[in-house]
Amino acid sequence: MSIQKSVISNGLKTSAQALNVCFMVDEQGREVQVTPSMVKGLCAQLLQRCKSKAKAA
Repeated sequence: MSIQKSVISNGLKTSAQALNVCFMVDEQGREVQVTPSMVKGLCAQLLQRCKSKAKAA
């Protein structure tokens, strides 16, 4: 049965709880969950790089 037919006949089932999960693949091919602290750290690093490039220009 195609996805379209399945949704039409069974309806689209959704969870009441939102789930925000992200994974990336490391050098060994393993899935690693991306955490909020990882995202914050990367944003801080990016901001620092942008500031140093602006000062150099």
